Amino acid sequence: MDIALRLPKISDAATILSWENNPDNWEFSDNDSPYSLEDIIQLIESFNHLERPEQLRFIIYSKDILLGAVDIFDINYENKSGAIGILIAEDEFRRKGYASIALELIEVEARKLGVKRLFALIHSENEKSRKLFGKMGYLINSNSETGDQTNTIVVEKWVKKE
Repeated sequence: MDIALRLPKISDAATILSWENNPDNWEFSDNDSPYSLEDIIQLIESFNHLERPEQLRFIIYSKDILLGAVDIFDINYENKSGAIGILIAEDEFRRKGYASIALELIEVEARKLGVKRLFALIHSENEKSRKLFGKMGYLINSNSETGDQTNTIVVEKWVKKE
């Protein structure tokens, strides 16, 4: 299955809302309360109006199937860094290599924004994410400014021009 990234559309809002409001997806994220459809629509609309966004969300998809989302957020243009998060939303699409491809694709998008350093906060018990990011060349950075959160490790990667 070929996968790609695209900015979310308003027609994706209900699907994104179901992902965001699924408590199973909160286990390893910072989210602990539901969003409204209006929140999601507002977020989607914001991506189309910013020249230098602080956050961008991309939908991971194949043909007409929405697989999940990958975000670049906390973008700092001064130090050329940004945090990333990834979700393959449904169990049936996990462990098939889609997250690895999505991370490669988000690195391309990061370079377009001028971001050279990507980092992710991973709950220490999230072995699947630790393996994924390790496989993709992200290294543990215990000296990161965001590394003081309990039970969280920070991984980072310097993305290179191709």
